[in-house]
Amino acid sequence: MQLAFGWYNILELLFCLVALWMGIRDLQGKDPLIYTFFNQYDRDPEYRAMWQKKNGVWEIFNAMVLASSQFLGNFPTLSNGVRTITVIVDVIYLILYEIWEHSAD
Repeated sequence: MQLAFGWYNILELLFCLVALWMGIRDLQGKDPLIYTFFNQYDRDPEYRAMWQKKNGVWEIFNAMVLASSQFLGNFPTLSNGVRTITVIVDVIYLILYEIWEHSAD
């Protein structure tokens, strides 16, 4: 039996749905799925609310880009450009996250 999509595509779409679900949970302000009792994220509700909104938008952005890049397979230049821009945005976000995390030290 031959599938319309390869296993890699199905797995990537599954990861996109999980990231979308996690982003929606973050935007709704629900409890995180993993608890770390030593983190400021769990101790300070204002800090947690701020980062939940930012992480929710970031996760939904990544989910949408990865899902759309599945359908841009016929246009490799456009697909590679979208993924490159996404990686650059993710790196900038993570650098800013680390700067913010250590600014209180």
